[in-house]
Amino acid sequence: MPRPVRALLAVLVAGLLAACSGGAPLPDLDVGAAAGGTAPDALGVLVDGGWPDAAAFVAAAAAEGRPSAINLFASWCAPCEAELPLLLEASDERPEVAWLGIDSEDLPRERGVEFIERLEVDWPVLYDPAASVHIALEGRVMPVTAFFDADGALVEVVQGELDEARLEGLLDRVTTP
Repeated sequence: MPRPVRALLAVLVAGLLAACSGGAPLPDLDVGAAAGGTAPDALGVLVDGGWPDAAAFVAAAAAEGRPSAINLFASWCAPCEAELPLLLEASDERPEVAWLGIDSEDLPRERGVEFIERLEVDWPVLYDPAASVHIALEGRVMPVTAFFDADGALVEVVQGELDEARLEGLLDRVTTP
């Protein structure tokens, strides 16, 4: 079965499971304990990294009193491509939120580079082919978007494509004290 078809089936199954189960509990993450990470700061450039670097990004945003959002995507993921313009628009409208992209499970690297250039991703972007961030967030599908409050605490992990109403609600939750 081709990878995009598997990804679509996984999104559908995960959505059905989440609807039936009321959602999964949040992963137990401690962004302050992710030693050795370096928060990426280059905009729209694919930088090698993984969970320690993503955690350092969240911790750096929290040190500035800013909430953050991490979006995992891949060039082969149609829902990821459909969702990214909405997230990019939201990041322009909500500059108080620090945004990080994670190109996860994408091989070869050049596909990820082309993807972020074509979609004009203007956030820092980590290249994580080993899926360490996906694993840390207990991702089951793609895309995955995690929202952290201004203290660096995980508020919600969304499995699958976000729509505008849900995105706005989540951004309101992390930006409202």
